[in-house]
Amino acid sequence: MKRRALVTGSARGLGRHLAVELGSDGFDVIVHYRSSRVEAEETVRLIVAAGGTAELVAADLSDPASVEVMAESLSNAGGLDVLVNNVGGFIIRHTDDLTTDEWDRVLAATASATFYTTRALLPLLRESEHARIVNIADSAADNLRASPKSLPYYVGKTGVLIMTKTFAVTEASRGVTVNAVMPGVLENSITTSALDKIPAGRLGTLHDIAGAVRYLVSPEADYVTGSYLQVGGGWNL
Repeated sequence: MKRRALVTGSARGLGRHLAVELGSDGFDVIVHYRSSRVEAEETVRLIVAAGGTAELVAADLSDPASVEVMAESLSNAGGLDVLVNNVGGFIIRHTDDLTTDEWDRVLAATASATFYTTRALLPLLRESEHARIVNIADSAADNLRASPKSLPYYVGKTGVLIMTKTFAVTEASRGVTVNAVMPGVLENSITTSALDKIPAGRLGTLHDIAGAVRYLVSPEADYVTGSYLQVGGGWNL
């Protein structure tokens, strides 16, 4: 029986790439989107073209009720083995200019979305023989420092790391591993950096991140839980 993997926010960008990679590895991929149905359908097409199978699910992950509806539909459709919490929100706004709505929106798309989705889907994951949760964080999320231009984003992503360790502890006896991948500056990042500031001398690729995710969902990572895997070429260390 095929393992089923949900990649949140997989209508485009990194989420799409992860969904296609998992599909090519033989997973039945659930492509999640909130409003970008056309782009999500293209992700499904790419997965099928790569030899995989896929289906669509829509949900607003910042809304607990919407997440519960998604969880029920996944339960009825055959359960879940892998959850990749990829969805997130990024903002560049100095704290002097940051609005309450912007603060709430970015935290909802990072920490809250990860929490609501994980909480709702844990009952399904606990039924799997090799359950995996992989949270997409940020290479600087464990480096506590001032962030006047992106405060809600880094507060949210640091929260994702705390959740990673917390759920790793609470779910270890139930057979669910929980880990985080921490990307650095990627080829499709909203903001980039001069290459001479990145120790590896290049931007990260989507394939770099997919390689880390593929390891963490593999049988070889059965005993790996609560880890933060840096994939940033030395950036932010």
